[in-house]
Formats: sequence, structure tokens, C-alpha cells
Amino acid sequence: MPAKYKTVKQLSDQIGVSKPAITKFMTETFRSKYTKKQGNRLLIDSAGERVIKAHFKTSVHVKSKTNQKDIDNLTKSNRKVNDNESLLKAKDETIELLKKQLATKDEQLKRRADEITSMHKLMDQNQQLLLNTQEENKRLLALQAPVENAQNVQEGDFQEKTTNSSSKKQTPSTEPTETKKNTAKSWWHFW
Repeated sequence: MPAKYKTVKQLSDQIGVSKPAITKFMTETFRSKYTKKQGNRLLIDSAGERVIKAHFKTSVHVKSKTNQKDIDNLTKSNRKVNDNESLLKAKDETIELLKKQLATKDEQLKRRADEITSMHKLMDQNQQLLLNTQEENKRLLALQAPVENAQNVQEGDFQEKTTNSSSKKQTPSTEPTETKKNTAKSWWHFW
């Protein structure tokens, strides 16, 4: 029975391993025993084919039925998935950070609102204290004033007495204008 020969390319396609893997496996003793050369091609007989298949059957060099392009596409898609997962993780971390910051800002705003409310209360108390102080001052002034003015002070009617010194100040200031008026009348009176 004539031996059937296969090329390295045919065997690599059939087994699912690369051509360099098969070439690397073939030692000098294997080549002398199971191969022959026909031009530039190396042909492997059926016995050598069984030895190679037995070796690569348990070897890690066996490819799956997908070709290298499919493997590259899977690798790219895995990278995209990993990139997407990392982006989603970063997005989730950012959202959590923003939520924490928002909660902190809400707490700060609440504290500021409480401070404003307490400041309004303090201002109201201050105004009440000021009004009480003014009323106390009025009452004390009323006690110091003569008895006849005490009733007016309590009711809120305040009238200042004019003293002699203030009336004297008004008299000299009015006298020169009266003199001017008299001279003006006299001057018109002549014409």
C-alpha cells in the first residue's frame, strides 16, 4: 500500500495548530523517518501524521476551530467590555462622590438656615430689649420731671419749655429784619 503524504499546511489546517508549531516539533530523526522533500515542499507520511496528531492532541498548541481573526476580534471585544466595565465603575464612583458632596452641601445649607433663624430671633430679642430700655428711660425721665409734666410724659406728649435764653436768641435775630422792613416801607412811602 502506497503511503499518503500531506504537506505541513494541510496538517496544520487539519489538526488546528500553526505551521511553525508543526515545524518546530519535527526533529532531525522525525524528518529522516517520516518525511520526504518534493521540490521546496516537505511532505509527511501517514505514520508521521499519526505521531504529530498524537503529540498535539494533548498539547496546548491546539487551536480552537476559530481562526486567528476571530480570536483577535474576541480580544478586541474583551478589551471593549473591560473598558466599558472600567468606565461604568468610574461613573458609579463619580456618582457616589457627587451624592456625598450633595449631602454635605444640603447639611451645610440646613445649618446656615438654622443660623439665620437664630440670628432673626436674636435681632427680635435685641429690638424688644431696646424698646424696654426706651420705655424705662421715659419712665425715669417722668419721675425726674415735675408732677404736672409727669402725666404728659406717660401719655407720650413731650413739649419742650422754652427758656429765657432761647427767647432772647430769637429776639435779636428778628429785630434787624423788622428794621429793614421799616426802612423799606419808608422808602416806598416817599415815592
